Amino acid sequence: MTVDSPELVALSFGCYLETMQPSAVQTISPERFFAWVVGQEERFELVEGEVVMMAGAGRRQDSIVNLTAAVHAQVRGGPCQTFTSDTYVSTAPSTRRMADLGVDCGKPDDDSLTADKPALVVEVLSPTTGGFDVTVKLAEYQSLPSMDYILLVDTEMPTVHLYLRDQDGRWEDRVVKGLGAAIDLPKLHVVLKLAEIYDGLQFRERPRLVEEDR
Repeated sequence: MTVDSPELVALSFGCYLETMQPSAVQTISPERFFAWVVGQEERFELVEGEVVMMAGAGRRQDSIVNLTAAVHAQVRGGPCQTFTSDTYVSTAPSTRRMADLGVDCGKPDDDSLTADKPALVVEVLSPTTGGFDVTVKLAEYQSLPSMDYILLVDTEMPTVHLYLRDQDGRWEDRVVKGLGAAIDLPKLHVVLKLAEIYDGLQFRERPRLVEEDR
């Protein structure tokens, strides 16, 4: 999920939104944020106490997020469960992030809006703001002790960046390319085929360098 940040959006004590100048931005607690955000049509994150509006997902992003069914089918019946962007990931005391998809291996309350022990998060990148997910949000996710896997899914070509924590607790980075490839997440007993992730999507042919006849 990507962040739309041309302006800051803050929550007032009357629980309504108004556009604020940076110097006037209010910060609120996660408890007040969750009390307000339920039922909102737009999507918001809480970032260091500030309410930030999320950009809407495009059609290609929506198609890729449909891989929720593929993950759910493989973890169903085990100790972990899938969650979507309706469930937040707590990455700092006053920050609550929305991943496109995740797997929670904890025991959250039925009415909880936050993942208990997220072990996997999936972020579908957009061409314009993917850099934010690759830098800021990636570092936040990697700081969580329960996190084992982070997937950054490209929308313009069949490519997934896989970040996985090794046995020594260090993060490794792998790039998985091509519709014939697959991603193995052994700690979750999940295997994701890129053909399944990108099912139904067409890709533009990449330009090739052609040498002129001499």
